[in-house]
Amino acid sequence: MKERWNAQFEGRNGLDFWNYVIIVADVALIAAAMLANSYLPLVFAFLLIVLFLFRALSRNLEKRQKENRFFHDASAAIVREHKLNAMRRRDRKTHVYKKCPACRKVLRVKRRKGKKDIHCPYCHNDFQIVIHLKGDLDREEAYAKKAEKRADQ
Repeated sequence: MKERWNAQFEGRNGLDFWNYVIIVADVALIAAAMLANSYLPLVFAFLLIVLFLFRALSRNLEKRQKENRFFHDASAAIVREHKLNAMRRRDRKTHVYKKCPACRKVLRVKRRKGKKDIHCPYCHNDFQIVIHLKGDLDREEAYAKKAEKRADQ
């Protein structure tokens, strides 16, 4: 009996990352339907179950793997962007983030006013950026102004 059951599912897509996301969304829709006392989320939940079964039982492995790879890449890009934004918020007083004009990678540069020569570690491109600080003086500049005041007195 077990061999017969396994033979039935041989060569099928089965569970992948995209199917797990569909199930989580399905459970959330069922919970929303219970809280809202509405049938509309249940209709969408039923459609998601049909999609889940279609993907899990599909024998077109190449197409399902391509869909899964696309979804996985898209979700990884969203996570990367979220992490970059968190780093930008954390480092906003000490660093600026600039894109390399050649490879478009985001580079983290110390926050110092003026022109900076940058070497991209990814594509080895050399370029120049100008950092403008909004009402915030550079440490060296602040120390220089204090030294000038002391010298004038």
